[in-house]
Amino acid sequence: MADQRTIEVYNEKASDYADKFSRTKPDRDLRSFIASIPKGGLVLDLGCGPGNSAAMMQAAGLVAEAMDASAQMVELARAKYGLNVKQATFDDLSATARYDGIWANFSLLHAEKSDMARHLSTIHTALKPGGHFHIGMKLGTGEKRDDMDRMYTYYEEAELKDMIQTAGFTLCDSRKDAMTGLAGPVEPFIIITAHA
Repeated sequence: MADQRTIEVYNEKASDYADKFSRTKPDRDLRSFIASIPKGGLVLDLGCGPGNSAAMMQAAGLVAEAMDASAQMVELARAKYGLNVKQATFDDLSATARYDGIWANFSLLHAEKSDMARHLSTIHTALKPGGHFHIGMKLGTGEKRDDMDRMYTYYEEAELKDMIQTAGFTLCDSRKDAMTGLAGPVEPFIIITAHA
């Protein structure tokens, strides 16, 4: 179930978020994701925020769909990039073998831990066989709200990898680092890539 307060915060801070995190060139993770998808392949930016990642996928020759629970983020993505983006939560994903790739970059960290296995299974179902999955999550334990009142769920590396494999994925690669979020603190994170 989507956390309504988190969605409200993103509605209130959509422009601030776009100013801080929107890039015009893909970083190494997005470059790797794009390279893993056949030219003209269909991809989904799951929790697209202001839409810049989906726009870069499209500019690289992919067909990008996008979804986000925040109405303001959806409006930004449509207005700035003209994307095929809809307002929807993780629970609204219902495709079967549709996508060549799904990009979930620091979006599923807002899902409740009790829902994560179901979301991962739904993503696996939505991907074509062999489809590419990218997920970015913060490392840690438990669930808590940040200073902006957004709900976060934290995972340990082994725990998250086990959940991804249990959902039917084959792990490909992972890396760990740390970054400063919109709320300020520097936090460790993990990027994992997998195939359906």
